[in-house]
Amino acid sequence: MERLNFFNQNKKYKSESVKTHAPSPEQILFTNTILEIISPAVEQFGFMRHLTEIKRYSSRIIFRKENLYILIKSSTYPTDYPYHYNIILGEGSSDDPFEQDWDSTALWSLKSMINPLVKAKEYEFPSGDHVKFSIMNARKELLQYGISFLNGDLTLFLKTRSAQNQSREPYKIHSPDVNGKYTTINEPRSVDLKQKFS
Repeated sequence: MERLNFFNQNKKYKSESVKTHAPSPEQILFTNTILEIISPAVEQFGFMRHLTEIKRYSSRIIFRKENLYILIKSSTYPTDYPYHYNIILGEGSSDDPFEQDWDSTALWSLKSMINPLVKAKEYEFPSGDHVKFSIMNARKELLQYGISFLNGDLTLFLKTRSAQNQSREPYKIHSPDVNGKYTTINEPRSVDLKQKFS
């Protein structure tokens, strides 16, 4: 019944891809609430729904505006405890997870850049009556700390993303040689992406 309710309440956009795979009631409630509260807020800035994906332990909602995107993703995988969700702002491919890891930064990183004294991190995944309150707070913070990005001014976003990527190592590849000894090299694509987005 909840799954049917999801599709009745949230009509698919023409350009939007919708994917479901045995979604849990928690993820359906979370996604419904994101679409109810955050979708109208970002659509005012020209961001349109690109992807809505709900699974048993996770969800992803992507809004796009030209080369910019907002990704909201959650995880309730038992191994990911404490459960969380994140708002990620990016410039580039929202469909390539490998590039997305380098071309984006979390909203909490922008918050930390603006106010280094504040303790910022991903949001705790809410349940029950706390879902609406949590997502309304996330919308408030998106409109506060991400307002320049929403308006197309990437100055703060680029500064934050650059600092983040400069402090990261490229991915590593560990492989055995002919004698069975392991060598480690930098994964070439991540080297390129680190350089491109730093």
